[in-house]
Amino acid sequence: MKVEKNEKEPCVFELSMSAGPEEIKDEYKKVFNVFMKNGVIPGFRKGHVPADLIKRRFESDIKQEAITACFRKFYPGAVQESGLKVLQLHGVTTASIDPATGFECTAIVEVEPTFDLPKYKKLSVKRNEVKVTDEQVAERVEAYRAAYAKYEEAKEDAVVGDGDFVNFDYKGTLNGQPLSEIVPDEKAVCGAEGFWVQIEEGRFLPEILEALKGMKAGEEKKGVAVKFPEEGMPDQIKGKTAEYDLALKSFRCRVLPDDKAFVEAAKAESLEALQKQIREEMEKAADAAELENRRNQVVEQLLKKADFDVPPSLVSQGAERALREFAQNAQHSGLPADYFEKNRDAIVADAQNAAIRRLRVSYILTKIAEEEKIEVTDEDVEKELEKMAENSGVEIERMRKEMENPDHREGFKDHIRIEKTFDFILSEAK
Repeated sequence: MKVEKNEKEPCVFELSMSAGPEEIKDEYKKVFNVFMKNGVIPGFRKGHVPADLIKRRFESDIKQEAITACFRKFYPGAVQESGLKVLQLHGVTTASIDPATGFECTAIVEVEPTFDLPKYKKLSVKRNEVKVTDEQVAERVEAYRAAYAKYEEAKEDAVVGDGDFVNFDYKGTLNGQPLSEIVPDEKAVCGAEGFWVQIEEGRFLPEILEALKGMKAGEEKKGVAVKFPEEGMPDQIKGKTAEYDLALKSFRCRVLPDDKAFVEAAKAESLEALQKQIREEMEKAADAAELENRRNQVVEQLLKKADFDVPPSLVSQGAERALREFAQNAQHSGLPADYFEKNRDAIVADAQNAAIRRLRVSYILTKIAEEEKIEVTDEDVEKELEKMAENSGVEIERMRKEMENPDHREGFKDHIRIEKTFDFILSEAK
């Protein structure tokens, strides 16, 4: 068999193979004998049709079946001889067979990238000190306390404060023109009557939330300036400053539980025990964030020294995942319904670039693992399962059951191998 390869585009090759008459005669004979045995022609009993008649009657079908049989026989050897690390077969562009001249075939295959490993030892990685202050713990405790708050109708002369629920009317204008005439579809921006919102960051336009603080029921404010962001707003108003008139109708005051009620509601032993638990959780999160920071430094340095093409089908798959994630996040972030269509090209380009980046990192780390002979043992798998079970609250037996699936187990081991590779690189960093 003769094998040739020709790169058509990055990570995509034409793989041509040819075999002479002697190499294909057994496969061709097997196919022909099947037709001799099963071929049906009127006037002849099945299995007793003359060979030359079978050849003339079923010539096209015989050749097609023989091509398939020869491809199955020669393709694995052609891949091995070519030295290509084939990810997938895209298809066959040309194929022919003749008992007198032999078999020829050209397939399109997608392959793993080839690249030189960048320097990965003695990388310069800055480590920041992980510190959780008493003030940060106190702030988190109070945020937790707020989750158990109750809300009561405001007393006479009470003023709006953080966390309160307010009911108010508002109407916006831009250069004296009502926003309802400029962007009629953006009803939440234009104005409303009897609108309820909590005085909490991120709940509504920040300038309006701030203006409501300190107001009493029945009071009004005129000309509250609100500057719209550049992102996520219609072209007519983005980056511009509007003015709003506010009229506070009523509000409900947030009443935080005292320490005793808070501890009971949180099912803690004591306030001190709760503070300790929260500190430990914050320290754990801070450690994880710092580890992620150092890993990001490693990734940036590796990518800076390794610019190579990656398989297009994997880029497409990764981009599709990134787009699905974007769509899910967009639903929860309140972006306008037409945001994707208006920014389609930029969003798709970002998704593709993100997919390429992830693939390059994966290939680099995998190659480093091979270079350093980093292996994953059954003990490694068990430790990781125990850690995941503890963090997720899922029974470990259930996770072990899932790992009985060979594909799941191999994917899990790949994940652990990447983790161990990161640990190795960081252990070698300076």
